[in-house]
Amino acid sequence: MAKIHESQLFEYVETVKKFSITWIAEDGRKIFIPVAECTSFHSSGKTMNVKCLTNGEIRKVNRLTIIEINGMEVFK
Repeated sequence: MAKIHESQLFEYVETVKKFSITWIAEDGRKIFIPVAECTSFHSSGKTMNVKCLTNGEIRKVNRLTIIEINGMEVFK
């Protein structure tokens, strides 16, 4: 599996525009969105807002909890 460093996420989502993403929620569940786009990226707060393109829901995601993007493992 290919890998991407957490610090490269902003540049990556700006380049690809649409992506799949998996992260670990506060309660420990894995959350997977198959088709998403980034609506905002907050570097000081370590969060990004992700819009699920299948239902329009927007989720705030702590970037440190992201484990996979477009099939690539996210590492710290």
